[in-house]
Amino acid sequence: MSFLPLIESQNGVFRENGIARDCVAIIRNQGCNLVRLRLWVNPLGGWCNLAQTIAMAQRARANNIRVLLDLHYSDTWADPGQQNKPASWVGLNDAALATQVQTYTRDILVAMRDAGAAPEAVQLGNEVTDGMLWPTGRISSGGWSGFVNLLSAARRGVDDAFGVAQRPKVVIHIDRGADLGGATWFFDNLANRGVAWDVIGLSYYPWWHGTLEQCRATLHGLASRYRKPVFIAETAYPWTLGWNDNTNNILGLPSQLLAGFAATPSGQAAFVRALTDIVHATPYGLGQGVCWWAPDWIGGGSGSSWENLAWFDFTGNVLPVALAMSSMPA
Repeated sequence: MSFLPLIESQNGVFRENGIARDCVAIIRNQGCNLVRLRLWVNPLGGWCNLAQTIAMAQRARANNIRVLLDLHYSDTWADPGQQNKPASWVGLNDAALATQVQTYTRDILVAMRDAGAAPEAVQLGNEVTDGMLWPTGRISSGGWSGFVNLLSAARRGVDDAFGVAQRPKVVIHIDRGADLGGATWFFDNLANRGVAWDVIGLSYYPWWHGTLEQCRATLHGLASRYRKPVFIAETAYPWTLGWNDNTNNILGLPSQLLAGFAATPSGQAAFVRALTDIVHATPYGLGQGVCWWAPDWIGGGSGSSWENLAWFDFTGNVLPVALAMSSMPA
């Protein structure tokens, strides 16, 4: 829900049963029990900074919603196509960069803990399929050693903040939600190099990644292989193919909807019910849940490429998908 402060600053309105309400209260009332918050180091536009992230975490906890902190280790978007170092870290050598990652991770978590907003889980990097903090930690160009060194430093930062007994769950997140071979290759390499983690996070968007059956095979295969919890850290599906501002949307053609559900409010809800059923059926009870990416990004003054994938229609009313998400057991 990291777009929410921006949308609220643009006077965006969220409604439940036609009544304007706080967006966080609406999603809690619809049955959701966790929000994922991204954090950028020194964001140019000011959004997704530490102060806003703490405030959002406090709002979530006040509504009895747990928090997953998504550390991007960047001043901007980090994903499989870009993992740029924060500008203030660019000149650091490899050893100094690892120390900075450890210190930064510790300090962020201490600040959140001291504000009464400690996360229940912390994600070390965002979609780190090809590493993070490029070029130092890029797997495809430098091998695994640089990435493993930085990831291990981040893990030490978590332990420094909380101690091993009390620390949040450590999540490693990649974008291979329908690619068992690719996901296994990635986590085997981490395991073989002694990297420890608690939870596997996967992105799954059917128009980019594959079918629901491939997603099922990936979740089941990873749970069976590593015997660790696994969850869908990002997903979405459209409730319409239209848009409501001057920004074209991610999805504009029916042929892109590979999951086979209609781009309607009921189709969107049916998709998430099918996906949560798959997660719930993961072997050994290791399917942990589903996070929807940017359900709050309804558009506004800055435009949105996502308002047809959000949880609210063009008048701000919450859609059936929100209640459908609560079909996943707590």
